[in-house]
Formats: sequence, structure tokens, C-alpha cells
Amino acid sequence: MKYAVNKPQGSTGRALPATSLLALALCGALLAGTGCERKVADDADVAQEAPSAPVQAINAAAAEAFASAYWQGGQSQVIDAEAAAQALSRAVVQLLESPNEDHLETAKLAWLDAHRELAGALTFIKLAFAPANLQQQGSELQLALDSWPAQAGYLDTVPGYSASGIVNDTAIELTLANLRKQHRLTAHEEASTGFHALEVMLWGPTSERAAEQFVTATGGEQPEQQASNRRRELTRLIAQGISEDMSRLAARLPLAANDLSQPFMALSPAARLQRIRMIHVDILRNEVLPRMPESSESDVESGLAADSKQALLAILRSLQVSWLPEGGGGLADLLLDRHQTAALAQTFAQLEERLLKMEDPMELAAPAELQRSRHQVEALLGLMSGDTQVPAREEDMTPVSMPLSAE
Repeated sequence: MKYAVNKPQGSTGRALPATSLLALALCGALLAGTGCERKVADDADVAQEAPSAPVQAINAAAAEAFASAYWQGGQSQVIDAEAAAQALSRAVVQLLESPNEDHLETAKLAWLDAHRELAGALTFIKLAFAPANLQQQGSELQLALDSWPAQAGYLDTVPGYSASGIVNDTAIELTLANLRKQHRLTAHEEASTGFHALEVMLWGPTSERAAEQFVTATGGEQPEQQASNRRRELTRLIAQGISEDMSRLAARLPLAANDLSQPFMALSPAARLQRIRMIHVDILRNEVLPRMPESSESDVESGLAADSKQALLAILRSLQVSWLPEGGGGLADLLLDRHQTAALAQTFAQLEERLLKMEDPMELAAPAELQRSRHQVEALLGLMSGDTQVPAREEDMTPVSMPLSAE
């Protein structure tokens, strides 16, 4: 398959696994979608934001069904992420109540599950906070939950610095409000809330955390100020903050009209599709590519937890199921021609195959493989935006008989 721009090629493979709830919601709604087209309410900003792409007719009923199902699927994904965050908080409490290696491992597994659920919900979070007057709120929420990289020495003792971090800084009273004030206070890597701050606490600054480091310390005039006890409290508060932030988000994403859903639902069906497309292109450019290191010297999102690859796959799967759901009827069918759609499916399959073979954290992968992966993400960008035109293959072209001239 040849693209009209210089993009990588490869053999056809299977598509990325779909997110089941969203896939079912999309397929059901699209099959039943016969709703009437809404009036255009606020489409001008979407037209300006949307990626450049050939203008084509969009079936209003199908677009209406897809957009409604997409919002509902996003709400379900956020609810799943909220439940995973609450499970993580419970696992951390269990660890602190009874510090042992089994409970530490349980907390780590809960972190991995909750982190991937958040990654899968990222596209919907971006969509909900897409309007200009909500973007600052969305950015603050994302940074509170998922700011990375996290500097271990900002939080805890690190080799060579026995008194480093908030754990040892008794001038900082350990409350969640104070942690939020300390978050990214003077540098972006100074994370004191969110998943990557908790990653440091559970895995330890050098990935050698032992459960005994969470045992309650006794004795002394102020035992609560001892590093071990402050480490316990800091860990608990970070997990609590993650749970609270996810619960507040889930409460703001109902199907009924409110400050998040109303701006999206007020758009015409075609404009809603273009907004989703714009968000997906933004996710690839500003979320997926930065998570994909350019070399072994680059930061990776979850180096301690070795979860950079799986979290990246969770984002890509949420995109893939929206564009290419099983049974058809996704964004590719609504916005792309069949040659672009085939190229998109092929590129998703090739990228998944390459990523699954990589080590995690991804900085350990061969530089050539990382570069090829980045090229494939760029290929997805061109195809989703509609900027990459894919000519028909010769075997797909219908032969045309030329009449013989009479002699």
C-alpha cells in the first residue's frame, strides 16, 4: 500500500483490541441511529480547530448516533477509571495497615490497573474540556493526575541525599491541600500529586522499595515527624488525591446537559465529529509522541513501574476502537475514504505489533524501533486528519476497455 506522502509501509496485521463497552455502544447506536439532524449551534470554533481535510458529505443521522454513543462510551470509561482509582486507594490503605510484600505487590498491581484506565479515558477527558473556557480546568486536572516525569528526590530519600524530599521536610505539614500547593511548585518534574508521585512512593526512588519501609515508627517526642511515618502519610494522601480527582471528574460527566456535556451536544452532528477528530489528532501529537522516547536518554512516562508501553497502548486502543470498531461504522467510515481506512487499519496493526515486541520501559528499546514507531504515529496523524491521500492500488482498479477505432 502506497501513501501520497512519505510514510512507512508494512504488511497487514490485526487491529488493536477494542475497548469492549465503547465498541458495543458505538455499534449499537450506529446500527439504530436514525435521529434527526440538529441545528448548528456553535460550529464556527470547531471549523477553525478541525484538522485540514477534504470536504465531504457526512450522514447526519449516523454522525448523531456516533457522537452520542461516543460521549456515553467516554462516560463509561471515566467511571471505570474512577472505580480503579478507588481500588488503588483501598490497596494503599491495606498496605499501610499491614505492611508486607504481598500487600505492596497488590498496591502496585492496583496502580498499574488504575493508570491504564486513566490512559484509556484520556481522549474523553480531552473532549470534555475542549471548549476554550474549560481548557484550563482540563489542563489542571490532567497535571494533577498524571504529571510526569516525577523527581524522586522531591518526595523521598534518594541515594546520596538522606534528608531529601517532602518525607524529610518537616516544615511541610502533610495535608492534601498542602500537597496540591507543592505540586509543580518551581519545576514541572516536582510532582507531589497524581499517579507518578505515587509511583515513586510504591516502587521507591530506585525501584527497590521494601514493605518494611511503610512500617509505623514509634518512640521519640514527635513520632509523626519521623521519615517512616511521613512516608506512610504522604503515600496515603497521594492515593486519596487521585481517588478524589477521579470521583469529581466522573460526577461532571453525566449524559444530561451540564457545563461539560452541553457545549458538545449543542454542536451539529458533523461538527461533533470534527471536534472528536481534532481531539484525536491532538492526542497523537501531544500525548502519544511525547510518551515515545526518541533515545535511551529520553524520559519515559513510567520508568519505575515499567508501564510506559502499556499505558501508551491503552491510549492507542481507545483511538482505534473509535475509528475502526468491529463491524464498521466508526469515524473512518464517516470521515475517510476506503483507501485511507484500509491504510489506517494497517498502520494501527503494524504499530501494535512493533510496540508489543518492545521492552518496557520503552527507553530500553532499540533506537531504530523507536524511530519506526514514531513514524507510524505520524502516519496515523496524517490519515486521521485526512491530510494523507492514499491512491487506489492497481489490483483494486477496474480495467477500462478502450474501443477499437474502425479502419
